[in-house]
Amino acid sequence: MTKLALKVLVHARELLDQAKFGEAHEIIANFENVESISPEDQLSALLIKARIYNYQVQYEKYIKIYEHAYQMSQDLGLVSESVEALIGKARIAFTGDLNKASTYVKDAERRLNSIADDPSTSMLRSGLLQIKSWILFLKANYNGAAESAQECLKLTKKVKLGNKLDLARAYSLLGWINTYQRNYTKALDYAMKSLECNKELNFGAAIAGNYSLIARIYRFEGDYDQALEYCKQSLSIKELINRNRLDVLQTLAQIYYLKSELNRALKYQQQAITLAEESNIKDQLIQTLFGMSYYYRVIGKHNLTKEYAESSLKLSEKWGSVLEKADALMILINTYIDEGSREKANHYFSRLSELYDQTKDKGDIDISVSFLLSKAYMLKSSTRMRDRVEAQALYKELIDRTSEYALIFSLSSLCDLLLEELSMHNDPNILDEIIPLITKSLEMAEKAHNYFWLAETKLLQAKLALIQMNIEEAKRLMVQAQRIADLHGLNLLAWGISSELDKLLDQVDIWDTIKKKKGPIAERIKLASTNGVLERIQGKRAVEPPESVDEQSTVLLILSEGGVLVFSYPFSNEWKIDEDLFSSFLSAFTSFSTEFFSKGLDRAKFGDDMMLMESISSFSFCYLFKGQTYLAKQKLIKFIEEMQNNSSLWQSLEDHYEASQVLELKESPQLESLITEIFPSNS
Repeated sequence: MTKLALKVLVHARELLDQAKFGEAHEIIANFENVESISPEDQLSALLIKARIYNYQVQYEKYIKIYEHAYQMSQDLGLVSESVEALIGKARIAFTGDLNKASTYVKDAERRLNSIADDPSTSMLRSGLLQIKSWILFLKANYNGAAESAQECLKLTKKVKLGNKLDLARAYSLLGWINTYQRNYTKALDYAMKSLECNKELNFGAAIAGNYSLIARIYRFEGDYDQALEYCKQSLSIKELINRNRLDVLQTLAQIYYLKSELNRALKYQQQAITLAEESNIKDQLIQTLFGMSYYYRVIGKHNLTKEYAESSLKLSEKWGSVLEKADALMILINTYIDEGSREKANHYFSRLSELYDQTKDKGDIDISVSFLLSKAYMLKSSTRMRDRVEAQALYKELIDRTSEYALIFSLSSLCDLLLEELSMHNDPNILDEIIPLITKSLEMAEKAHNYFWLAETKLLQAKLALIQMNIEEAKRLMVQAQRIADLHGLNLLAWGISSELDKLLDQVDIWDTIKKKKGPIAERIKLASTNGVLERIQGKRAVEPPESVDEQSTVLLILSEGGVLVFSYPFSNEWKIDEDLFSSFLSAFTSFSTEFFSKGLDRAKFGDDMMLMESISSFSFCYLFKGQTYLAKQKLIKFIEEMQNNSSLWQSLEDHYEASQVLELKESPQLESLITEIFPSNS
């Protein structure tokens, strides 16, 4: 290599390490046009150009160049360069060809071991460990991926070897791996370190990729607001590459699915499918098609479920994606079972069984969860008791697996089977089997930060309390379930749970009658309506908004400690003229407030009305109405917030409280205006 060639190539590498890809590419392009360069220099330039395209994630370009570079290195007998080219060729893994990528890695390892004494091979070893880790990650072998990624990071951190580009990539890889290992604190730490490196380099595309990863971590942690914010930041960067844009779109779809906003989830998932098709990103296309089939199954549109699952299955077979093929077969089996098409389900299960037999002895691919879940679901749908007993045994086995989906589906399906058995045999001892399952489900949902699962399981626990005739406990658990949903922005689910509690309060007399006559367990299970919540947990039904009911305001009261009236606003004529209503309510206030604050409730029935109470400072705000509590509570909270934010109104309230006087409406036109603005008129 001439001094001039050495100087040019070193400068190009320096620019590359600073993420100045345009300048580096221009230097290499000019260098390649020089007629007198040697084949060795030409190969060096080719490998630098491939690295540029690699960092810019232009798969087709850099794989083509690496193939050319590999052939040149073979012709020239250069081992190090052939290893580098093989490592580059192995990045074909990102187009979905994991088997071919693994072959390239093994070949690179063999060649690298032949020059193990060469001290200049550290960079090659780092690159080899990185792509090996990615391949293991894409095969869902997260422990193996983590081991290789940690070795890669150690090598990259060496002062003479590492640069910020490679360091950022190593951190990002560990961020992805730890995300799927559910080590979210570690994952976020690695993602932030990668982001810091990329910001120092002003590497826009990588920064957008970091935001995409951080959004996914927050989504897994159940912090949907933060996840949405990082999705927004990622999409705002013009250098965002299509693969990372796909990650963002799928994260958005998942968030809105968990928030029960299925139309928005479908919109983002369709955008992801279109982008994956246009960009020919095969692995992501398979995943997006499967995701769409899953969402349509939740909605109950079985024809579309099957259509998208079949598309995912065909592409999985074409490109050798075994895990995705198993998932597509599983959803087709389950959907045909739900439709009652057992012959079709058997056909797909035979294909899944064959695939399972082919892979069960291979350590790098494990489809046992998909196989066992499908088998258990088929047995569960059988009319034969022997099959249903076997299904129970399989679900118990699956509960010990690490897959979150397997846990959710198995625990809820096992509860479903046991509740059916309980209904048939009226044997309360079966409850002793169900209760630990609910407890485990709550623990696992909290550990997984899956707040949809947690809130729904808490609702199921409330329904189990009803079956056991613990009505007060059921009320308390429903309030807890709604609070979990509210806290994590699951508004539609919170509304649905609130309606369940309203329904229970309306049915208290029915439950009391069943309790007195010691009604059979089957009658209690039917009245408790456990099917809906179990099907939602299993992904077989969407959360549906409760039927809208016109709200009729009755009276708004502000009371001080001990139930002393500070302000009242009757909406109905009955409360305006009937002083006995006021006095009966005030005399019952102490018992109501005890029920609210000692039992952790947020509502109660007063005659035909529902009553909400919120305690702020020295005051209790009470709102009596007819209608849906969830929407009414939002109005009451808004009213209280507006009162607190208006210093003159709040001061007037405190002045009347201290003077033991009732605040008259004529004294505060602002207050009347606020009430009529927020609460519905009954006129």
